[in-house]
Amino acid sequence: MNGNTDKKELILNGFIKLVGEYGINRVTLNDVAERSGLTKSALYYYFESKEALLVEGFELFNTKLKEKIGPLVAQAKSPREVLWVYCDFNLKVFFGGYEEFRPLMEISTEVFYEIQKYMFNSPDIARKILSHRDTELHWLNSVMAQYLGESPDDDRTKKITLMYAGFLHSFVTMSTGIAKQAKALESYSIISQFPWRLDNIAHDDIFEFLIGGVDGMKKKLYGR
Repeated sequence: MNGNTDKKELILNGFIKLVGEYGINRVTLNDVAERSGLTKSALYYYFESKEALLVEGFELFNTKLKEKIGPLVAQAKSPREVLWVYCDFNLKVFFGGYEEFRPLMEISTEVFYEIQKYMFNSPDIARKILSHRDTELHWLNSVMAQYLGESPDDDRTKKITLMYAGFLHSFVTMSTGIAKQAKALESYSIISQFPWRLDNIAHDDIFEFLIGGVDGMKKKLYGR
């Protein structure tokens, strides 16, 4: 990386920590400059607004995701293994399995929703998010089509792809909320008696549940 890239990443990491501590609405560019050891005018050289920080932060996050998952996908020997990698990778990202993503994943649920609202109120950021999601779903759909042995252009294949991704990400969102609640209550003895324990669910359990649904939907929609 060059000096500008290093400085930008330093600023973005400081920005993420500030947002995690105070929420997106209360963080100012003055706060970011101070955390980065810069004057506000010097910060403007790299980022002119919080929106610019969010856009580049989002791009950096997605770049790191692709760099991390790429070699794992390359080692997979079948479409089924690629679907397993995608499942396992998402679970590890959101549950602290990768150190580089942990600061973002440790943001509280309240702050996370605040960031989402802020981002989708900005057209530039919303377009970036939707563009990345569209690219991801097209890739996943091509893998799913290979696993099913069907056309990626068939609406039935797309439906199965969307359900696979949707159920996976819904599980992550729900489980993250439960995990954060459990952490907040860990000083209370009652939490040790809580019956819905995430540590009883392995990644391969989740994958087998999802792929079983895929197989069932194939039989229902394609009749084979």
